[in-house]
Amino acid sequence: MLNQSGTQSNKTAKFRFDTLSCHPNSHICSSSNLLIPGIIALLFAGCASQEQVPAPVIETAPITSAQEENLRKEVARLEKLLAEKDELIKNQQIRQQNQALALKEVNKEATRARVKLHRLATKPGTASAIAETEVALAHLKQTKVSPADQVLQIQAKHLVETASVLYAKDQYASAMNYIAQAKQLISLITTPNHKRTVNDNSALLEFHTPIKLHTKINVNLRKMPSAHAQSLITLKKNTQVTANASQGSWLRVQVDEKQGWVLNTSLEAGKNHNH
Repeated sequence: MLNQSGTQSNKTAKFRFDTLSCHPNSHICSSSNLLIPGIIALLFAGCASQEQVPAPVIETAPITSAQEENLRKEVARLEKLLAEKDELIKNQQIRQQNQALALKEVNKEATRARVKLHRLATKPGTASAIAETEVALAHLKQTKVSPADQVLQIQAKHLVETASVLYAKDQYASAMNYIAQAKQLISLITTPNHKRTVNDNSALLEFHTPIKLHTKINVNLRKMPSAHAQSLITLKKNTQVTANASQGSWLRVQVDEKQGWVLNTSLEAGKNHNH
């Protein structure tokens, strides 16, 4: 069709060219014959260059009403599930808070009951235990004991004194704890068989009141309560030390900035000496 249209246009143009060539002014006809073919050629070239290939159109698949309804139902289900979870967590937190408050009240009531029980039930027992321990200490004063046992005897006396103070303040349970420690020390002094079975693995007994002692001989201050433990320093005879705990036949002592263990047989109480 383009060729046919072009042919018709050429025929028309030729007819016009022929008509113009018959114009009385021959030089005008000659110029027109030269310009018009060029203009027509430019017009055809412009039309050809403006033609473009249309871009392909990508159409998305339409969402049917059934799919939309299913999506809405799924969203509603998830939102409901989330709300239920939030409510469950909230209720659980409330229950935990209530349980914590109830437990707190139970603990308070139990504490009050224990205090009342100690006041009513342990006062006679504590008084009796203190009296028995004081009698045992008085008996030890009349008995000759070794220097090592003197250390334990002094500590037992401090424990009984502390127990008496606590008893006066109606702190019977604490008083009984100190009396139990004092009885343990007295047992170490008065029971030779018990003393021989004591070894380095005995329980550590912290002294409530540190005891001032001094060395009888040159002795090693060891890192642990064992004859095979590392020696920190050698303490010279008559070196003042402070005992703050015992374990078996060993005493934990403080010397200036150092702390270690020495055998209780190498220490004694009494008048302090200078280094």
